[in-house]
Amino acid sequence: MANLTQGSSGPEVRTLQTALNQQLFPRPNLAVDGVFGSLTRTAVVAFQRQAGLLPDGIVGPRTRAALGMPAPGNPFTHAISLHFRSLALTSVPFNTILSSTQAVYAQFGIRVDFGSGMSLGLSQADADRFTQIDGQCRWTAAGEFFDVQQLGGAIPAGGIGVFFVERFEQALNGCGGHAPNRPACIVAKAGTNFCTAHEVCHILLTSSFAPVHINNPTNLMHSVDLQRNAVPSLTQAQVDQVKRSPLCRRI
Repeated sequence: MANLTQGSSGPEVRTLQTALNQQLFPRPNLAVDGVFGSLTRTAVVAFQRQAGLLPDGIVGPRTRAALGMPAPGNPFTHAISLHFRSLALTSVPFNTILSSTQAVYAQFGIRVDFGSGMSLGLSQADADRFTQIDGQCRWTAAGEFFDVQQLGGAIPAGGIGVFFVERFEQALNGCGGHAPNRPACIVAKAGTNFCTAHEVCHILLTSSFAPVHINNPTNLMHSVDLQRNAVPSLTQAQVDQVKRSPLCRRI
């Protein structure tokens, strides 16, 4: 797949310019002329900084995914909507978490939409209570996980909630839930840039999918929350199961 760089031209550059005009703030107000000139490159670099990407001015797979642009020959056929609720400031910048999640799923024609986001202003009592969460992953109608999910208002139907917390009692960085009608995951502030993508995948795969984890560090569903530079992948069986999820809508 050819990257878009300064000097490129054509319909894809017009799509790029339109996306930058919509998503970059302050608005660059680029002319949608299909010519990747210096002003377009400046806007690309600004967007990459905003999204927590390498600001190299090259529109490769990760920048495309963050802009919601499908790769040539690999159009988006499905989409998921994530709704973020923050009880703690994450160690990895939020925009990096989002762009990393988008990059994982874009490989398979799945667009990741930012549904909503909210930084929760908790009372001191709730802040103290939720500083450390029970990491047993008990997604029931009572307990800490249930109570966390009540914060920040209801998640819209068809969306997935992502709650960022300070830490778990156990040595883990996240837990994806399978409670009926309450698809959500909880991620510790120490989670890596791909931790959210991993926990969201647990929700999409459902608790019945096996194996739960893959003993391959290049797979998103490796059991350890690894620090990685390369975008992790999924097996065909995992992709097929994800696309069968009612939370992964066809577009």
